[in-house]
Amino acid sequence: MNTGSRQEQAVNNRKRNPWKWAFIALVAILLVGIGTVGIKLFSAPNQNAAEPAAPVEAASFNVSLNKQQLNAMAAYYLDHFQAESKQKVDYQFEVHHDAVLTGQTKLLGLPVNFGLSLTPTVLKNGNVQLTAKKLAVGQLNVPVSAVLSYIKAQYNLPQWIELNVHQKTITMNLQHFRTNGVQYRAEKINMNGAGQFEFKVLVPKPKN
Repeated sequence: MNTGSRQEQAVNNRKRNPWKWAFIALVAILLVGIGTVGIKLFSAPNQNAAEPAAPVEAASFNVSLNKQQLNAMAAYYLDHFQAESKQKVDYQFEVHHDAVLTGQTKLLGLPVNFGLSLTPTVLKNGNVQLTAKKLAVGQLNVPVSAVLSYIKAQYNLPQWIELNVHQKTITMNLQHFRTNGVQYRAEKINMNGAGQFEFKVLVPKPKN
C-alpha cells in the first residue's frame, strides 16, 4: 500500500471513530493542563547576574482545581485542539455528577451526536481509572465493551494507557507518563459539590 493510500485510510478511520478521538482529547485535558501549570510555576524568574545561584534540588507541588476551573481549562484546551486539528469534530467536556464528553461528527455523511460518560477514581498508586458508564452515538446506545474492544484491537495507544474491556475501565498509569522527566500523581478526585481535583507534580533534580 502506498503512502497516499495509508494517509487516506487514516483519515477515513478518524472520521468513522469519533469516540477514539474523544478519549484522546479527554486524556489531553487531564495531563496537558496539569503539565502547563507545572511549567509556569517552575519557570525561572529573571535574576541579577551577580546574585549567586542557589543549589537546585528535586521538588514537588500540588495542583488543585474545582469543577468550574477544570471545565474552563477543558474548554480552553479543546478550543485550541480543535482549531489546530484537521478533524471536523466538535467536543465539549464538562464535569458535573459524572465526567461527560459530548460532541458531533459526521457518520456516512450525516451529522451524528455522541456522548461518553465516565466516572474517575484515584487508585492507591496515584493512577487514575476511568469507568465508562455509557456511550451513545446518535440514537444508538452502543455497548461500551464493544467500543473498548475495538479501540484496543485496532489502535496503538500509549503504553501508559490500559484498557480493560471486561471491567469497562480505562486506567491512566501516570507513573509511566513523563514530560521532560516531570512525573504526575493523582492525589484526590472529589465529584461532590464544587468538586476537587488534586494532582502532585514531581520535578526531578537537574543533572549536573
